[in-house]
Amino acid sequence: MSEESTPLADEEEDRRLMALVADGDDDALRLLVHRHHGRLVGYLRSEVGSQATAEELAMEVFIRLHRAAGRWRPDAKLSTYLIHIARNLVLNEWRRRSRKPTSALESAPEPGDSAPESGRRVLELEEAFARAVAQLPDEQRTAILLLVQQEMPYEEIAAAMGCPVSSVKTWIHRARSRLKELMSDFYGPET
Repeated sequence: MSEESTPLADEEEDRRLMALVADGDDDALRLLVHRHHGRLVGYLRSEVGSQATAEELAMEVFIRLHRAAGRWRPDAKLSTYLIHIARNLVLNEWRRRSRKPTSALESAPEPGDSAPESGRRVLELEEAFARAVAQLPDEQRTAILLLVQQEMPYEEIAAAMGCPVSSVKTWIHRARSRLKELMSDFYGPET
């Protein structure tokens, strides 16, 4: 039996596991967490800028998934549903932060972190990109991150964001244009 799985097989397995979770199977929930945790945390970290906060929000996503298991319908992929829940939590986090300014210390490196000299340019690029992405309007930031980091097609992004595909296409186009503009300082003007 091949260890590689196809997207269709993954979707079927997610549906099977969700049915078991709805019946109270905690092992099935653990399997779903194992299957989706990494990508979900990656998305959340890019949205909130903190690994710790991303981990907390991911846990909340799975708590909400567990609570909604009996009501979940496989109209869309489970990963799309998880991103939809995560996006709502991110919006709540942004609202919370706007009421309570964050400290510059939150973005400071962890003690003991030391990037090799050869990796300095990569780190500078990642930081510049993160700053540029943070300057995008909410919808553009979410759409471009789902496209680039989660490799979601426009239709799934639209489902996760609760909007038409045409809006997603517009947001992504505008995000790309704005990122190009914001990153021109890092790369220099186009020739």
